[in-house]
Amino acid sequence: MNTDNKNVLNLAICSNLRKNILISLIDGKKSTGNLRDNLKTSSSTIIHALRELERNHLIFQDRFRNYMLTNTGRIITLKLIDFNNAAEALKKHEKFWLGHDLSGIPEHLMEKIGWLKDSNVVQIDPLDIIKMRDVYTGYIKTAKWIKRVSPVYSPDYTVIFKVLVENSIDTCLILNMDIFNKLKNIIGLEDIKNAISNHRLEVLITDEKLKVALTVTDTHISLGLFTTSGVYDTTYDLIGTDDMSVRWGYELFEYYRGKAKRYEI
Repeated sequence: MNTDNKNVLNLAICSNLRKNILISLIDGKKSTGNLRDNLKTSSSTIIHALRELERNHLIFQDRFRNYMLTNTGRIITLKLIDFNNAAEALKKHEKFWLGHDLSGIPEHLMEKIGWLKDSNVVQIDPLDIIKMRDVYTGYIKTAKWIKRVSPVYSPDYTVIFKVLVENSIDTCLILNMDIFNKLKNIIGLEDIKNAISNHRLEVLITDEKLKVALTVTDTHISLGLFTTSGVYDTTYDLIGTDDMSVRWGYELFEYYRGKAKRYEI
């Protein structure tokens, strides 16, 4: 990294005030007074920080003396916000990330891990499976669509199938053949074929050894992972109901969809 790049990086991240000025300006122009009041600092302190940012071409003043981000400043600020979100998501769920195998999450979604900052990790009590199943059923019953990646067979497949049939919810499942065979034995091949024929169910088969358990609906994401020792962890799920978490989950599903083949009846 050359000296100029290092100076700009230090300028943006080594001062909370300068960083907060940049982030404050992402929504639009602001006067010195606006910035001073919003960031709760003195006029002399804010002016000094503004001059440093202006001198390094990250901000400029318009003809009304309002401060705005330059093109360079906007790009750097977007990266700052992304980094802040990623750091928040990683710190908030630190034990979850450190204790699980993340190899099933592709690099392009690792880079977007900050989208999960508003999600929560839920500990599942193995003695209260019925309660958790009721909560899960509540999520999918109100869904417009369901997308699921399953590395292990789960008894709640019968629940999903019942909800699917009763509520006519569009559902897409990504499974390996072993899981699909278990599904056929429990639910019945004819019922599965009927759901596919009615365009309510799509089944995709993968040869890949899946490392994520994912359920995504239009309003909800649930992510389960294997431990670093290779055992699927039934005790922790990452749950999100905000738009960015759902979008992250949808992109993860589409990643696996692109590598699977549709089961043809």
